[in-house]
Amino acid sequence: MTEVRRSEVARTRAWVLEAPGSDLVLTEVALSPPGPGQVLVRIRATGVCASDVHVLDGRLPKPMPFVPGHEAAGEVVAVGTGVDDLDPGAHVVLSILPRCGTCAACAAGRANHCAWAADLAGTGTLDGIHTGWHLPDGRPLHHFNGVSSFAAHVVAPRSGVVEIDPGLAFSRAALLGCAVATGVGAVRNAARVAVGDTVAVIGCGGVGLNVIQGARMAGAHRIVAVDVDPATLALAERLGATDVVDAAHQDVRTVVPQLVAGGVDHAFDAIGRPSALEDAFAITAAGGAAIAVGLYATDDRITLDAFPLIGERRLVGTYLGGVDPHVDVPALARDALSGRLELDALIMERSFEELPAAIADLRAGRTLARQVLVLA
Repeated sequence: MTEVRRSEVARTRAWVLEAPGSDLVLTEVALSPPGPGQVLVRIRATGVCASDVHVLDGRLPKPMPFVPGHEAAGEVVAVGTGVDDLDPGAHVVLSILPRCGTCAACAAGRANHCAWAADLAGTGTLDGIHTGWHLPDGRPLHHFNGVSSFAAHVVAPRSGVVEIDPGLAFSRAALLGCAVATGVGAVRNAARVAVGDTVAVIGCGGVGLNVIQGARMAGAHRIVAVDVDPATLALAERLGATDVVDAAHQDVRTVVPQLVAGGVDHAFDAIGRPSALEDAFAITAAGGAAIAVGLYATDDRITLDAFPLIGERRLVGTYLGGVDPHVDVPALARDALSGRLELDALIMERSFEELPAAIADLRAGRTLARQVLVLA
């Protein structure tokens, strides 16, 4: 049963979802101080991701009521006992990949599949039992994968809080928690794209554009961007795509093998749609791989032709780009500060109060860039 600490509670604002399909409500909630191994963070910027919409719609079930949001940056306000490596005022990125360090996955070097973190995600708690906040009527308010960034303040596990260079603006740093880490990480960790390789990216939203950037930084020879929006394809070219395919008027399975004879070495589905993953597999060359980057619904299914497997083609899954947040996020921040990684072109800033409008625009496909809510 979920419990909540009630001593020394403070108040903060959070967008609360009572049930899948209902409206988000901006609510004043009671926030407990950080417990052992936890950190209180003031959210300064948080991105609006399609994964949030999946949860709002009930395609990815979560304990309710809860506060969504998982891509954020902020500053440390206070720390709980046992946290001696973060000071108040530190600039941090929040990650949905905390870790226990002791389970089988952590011991095997696969901390992004930590069993303890999976338990937090499933229970909507900070430690498997307790939440860090509750509603005005006393009901426990659940967390989203230890982050819940659609709030002015959050308590998070220390292992999910990553300190970064304070020179990077919060609105830019927020993207390192999901869109950038997932896209660039998929290139570096799942596909291991090498100099001279060929790449196709199906879906050039917040994640797909960062797959393109990752491929460019890796030295890919050809990078084919696939999308249905001409403005998005133009941005993809600016960020490194060498070729574009307008999927609204061109057949991906025909055009890509014409652009890159025989197909590409790495084809990424950055949408999270079964048909897109099937297309990605179909356009790979012999020895190539289709990489599933997008987030799929729990009941999604794919159908693949079996014969192409004789060409040693592979289907590869990845979760948040296979990153180690405490290694990769600071490195990505350095890439952004050095100019290797472009973030300004990815961002459309909005106010915290505009979250419902931002979600509506995301659903309707009215946004070119990643919408980032900026809190004063």
